[in-house]
Amino acid sequence: MEPFGVVLSQQGSHCEVRPSHHIDTVPLVTKSGTTLGVVYGVVLAGHSVDGIAVERDRVLVDRDLRDFRSFEVEVLDHIHGTYVVVLHGMGAPRLYLDSGGGIPIVFCAESRRAGSSAAMFLPEGEYQERFLPERYRVMVENEGTGGWISGTLTAHRGVERLLPNHYLDLSSWEAHRFWPREDEFRLEMSLDEASEITATAMTGFVEAAVRQFRVGVTLTAGYDSRLLVAASRAVSDELEFFTLAPGAPGIDQILSREIAARLSLRHELVPTREATDDQAKEWDRYVGHAVRETNRRLHPTLSGLDYDVMLTGMYGETGRSRLYRQDTATINDGGATPEFVISRLTLPLEPDLVANVDRWVQAISWLPRSAVLDLAFNELRFGSWAMAQSPIQKALQMELMPFAQRSIQNAFMSVPPQTKGTSALFDACAHRMWPQSMEIPINRFGDHRDWLAKATKLFRRESLVRFLRDRLAAWRRGPR
Repeated sequence: MEPFGVVLSQQGSHCEVRPSHHIDTVPLVTKSGTTLGVVYGVVLAGHSVDGIAVERDRVLVDRDLRDFRSFEVEVLDHIHGTYVVVLHGMGAPRLYLDSGGGIPIVFCAESRRAGSSAAMFLPEGEYQERFLPERYRVMVENEGTGGWISGTLTAHRGVERLLPNHYLDLSSWEAHRFWPREDEFRLEMSLDEASEITATAMTGFVEAAVRQFRVGVTLTAGYDSRLLVAASRAVSDELEFFTLAPGAPGIDQILSREIAARLSLRHELVPTREATDDQAKEWDRYVGHAVRETNRRLHPTLSGLDYDVMLTGMYGETGRSRLYRQDTATINDGGATPEFVISRLTLPLEPDLVANVDRWVQAISWLPRSAVLDLAFNELRFGSWAMAQSPIQKALQMELMPFAQRSIQNAFMSVPPQTKGTSALFDACAHRMWPQSMEIPINRFGDHRDWLAKATKLFRRESLVRFLRDRLAAWRRGPR
């Protein structure tokens, strides 16, 4: 199986990009015929703005581009899908990710090579020679299911991860943050404005995907997939919802069937398939030994899905104050320390990671702590834990992420935590899109089974350790 993603190498001024067969190669050109660069990936044709036209064989830009910032604001933020852009027509060459980092990039600055995982550009001998067994043991193996190497770190010496909201300068091979911008961010957006922005962007994305592809949508008992349901109201009879069914029915399987019946959705329970030992080892290699997750065991299930793309609720968590849900009233009373951020991510305080996250925090120290944690979830968790799995997961089933739009993430970050709460913003979004989608409770049966599920989860070793790290983070909050 060919891994999903791209491989990039540079010799002198020449940059060679080799995409996998899963993704398209589309020139990015201006109306005057100037080539700005190339988009590698899967791009939505019907979800854009005036001045940006996604066509079959090109992305056509009819906008005034004065500099890189105008490109980022006027073009990059309005190309939606899963892709990377290699920009070479505006001066110094750069590589940009989509806003969710759907095609991951790790790179070796010394040798000027990059790929969607270390395994995609390091030969076997070099892969083994650069491997960092102690980092892997502490941050992945010892963590059980759900461990990952965060920040810009990887499991290999000299190989760094490019995080979402950063670009790779292909002249210096250094990564730089370009969003959010200090002169633009304000923590003052109203619930009404944020819900309108989110609802418009979500419905536009889902409806464009349905016009272009055969679409399957993940459905669970949780909030994020419920908003996907709400966004699909106008096209709900043109797509299919599915829920993985590993063994005896649980809350996701039971409530998803109730939701589907209530809203007349086409829905399927998909039995899971277990990976063999060889398949699990292949999964480890494809993800660069940077993460260990349930998907390692269940990823063969994706081979049985018959969709062009599936839509997932990835990147919805920041709309629900995910890393500060227990202290929305006080989270912005002080600044963030790397130890606080790492503990809220429920990761071990490994010295290399603390130093790495310290540099990450310093670059956004001007942000309120809630916004720092929102970015931490998107970049230090999803940008590494989730996206690191793309080379194998998306090779089996292509995925698009409607929440991973910069307009949505800006709205999520810009609503004050006490206003946003843990459900208010999502409730407001759903009310705009499809109020009836919220009639069945979120992640609740409403009886003793809810308490039993919480108790069962808490008594699992990994869950208990992460719960304690999260709660002990209060001791590492930083100065008030």
